[in-house]
Amino acid sequence: MTNLVPQRVPARPSLSRPRLPGCVTAVALCVLLLAVAAPWAQAANAELSNAESADVPAASPADTPTGGPVPVLRISTENGPAHFQVKALRRFAEDVERRLAGRLRVEVHDSASLYRDRDVLQALNLGRVEMALPGTWVLHAAVPDCGVFMLPVFYGAPASASLAVADGPPGRIIDSRIERNLRVTVLGRWLELGHANLYLVDRAVRRHEDIGGLRIRVAGGPANELRLAAMGARPLVVPWHDLPHWLRSGNLDGLMSTHETAVSGQLWRYGVSHVFEDRAYFAMYVPLVSRMFWERLPDDVRAALRDAWEAHVDGARAQAAEAQAEARETLRARGLAFAVPDDAVLRRWRERLRLGEREVVDFVGVDPTLYETVKATAWQAEQAGSEPGKAVEPGGRPAAGTPVSPSARPITREVP
Repeated sequence: MTNLVPQRVPARPSLSRPRLPGCVTAVALCVLLLAVAAPWAQAANAELSNAESADVPAASPADTPTGGPVPVLRISTENGPAHFQVKALRRFAEDVERRLAGRLRVEVHDSASLYRDRDVLQALNLGRVEMALPGTWVLHAAVPDCGVFMLPVFYGAPASASLAVADGPPGRIIDSRIERNLRVTVLGRWLELGHANLYLVDRAVRRHEDIGGLRIRVAGGPANELRLAAMGARPLVVPWHDLPHWLRSGNLDGLMSTHETAVSGQLWRYGVSHVFEDRAYFAMYVPLVSRMFWERLPDDVRAALRDAWEAHVDGARAQAAEAQAEARETLRARGLAFAVPDDAVLRRWRERLRLGEREVVDFVGVDPTLYETVKATAWQAEQAGSEPGKAVEPGGRPAAGTPVSPSARPITREVP
């Protein structure tokens, strides 16, 4: 079996995969300690940093027609202006200002001009910014249950499996824990980003075995690191804005990202030439509003914000899917070569990675009860869209008697 967990958990027999390197163990343990120490958010109010205050100016409210101050809702994101998420946020901002007719001003600050996503959680907690949309891979550090979407149960799974969890009862449980740990309000349903894949620099990965030994950048999430390490890779957490330097300097062989993000970042300029489209996990953004700001708003303004957000979610999700499809074609037009593992291959690797999943759940801090609910919800959603007669059990495992050969040579289609 493949052991995804460092020596903290008793190892199962190995499937001839290498043990996690010491550096990955250290990284995973550090992230785990941060997750266990989630109450940092409650204590952060006493640690106001003068330097950070000087870097990010407070919002300057305008005046209402009657002379009173107009609250300013600043939305922080580290994506660039061409990214679909930023475009969706600008449409939301315009709608809010139209609905509230001068009672609230909304500003979208892209390109990490206010905060990087890794820093925005504390800024929200302290009321230094009013709104942000960090990804689930960022939120995991403070809310371990957000890491459930990066577990092997979702590896290679369709988007419907993750969205069913996010939109259903498990998602509401996660929302409540985000609100409790970070002193924020979850504004509504989450935006999708899309499936994460591998993007390689001057190196073709045509089958999973080719991943062994590669230095792969991840945005965060110990489950991502453990999964890559179980495949033999060397995961490294690198901030997005530091990525060009790392790629140019030859310190990375590739990264885990999405088609849209690869295009918006023009990764081909930094040597990225191949894509291994393995649908590692489905990335989503969570809309968070600072509790300090939220509680100062009148009830009707809160209702207008929620209504405006809900009015844009379905359209933003559809545009995200379109953006990912268009980005895929853009990458192909730029000359990137695609290797696309067959669904059967992805299912085999999902099962191989899931052999140690229960230990990973404990290691990364996901609530075991929530995990069981998530597993059942994801399985039901996947079955709703699966081929008739496919023999599987809850969690995506093949039914008894269905042949599974994790060591079989994967079949991969190469798309020029």
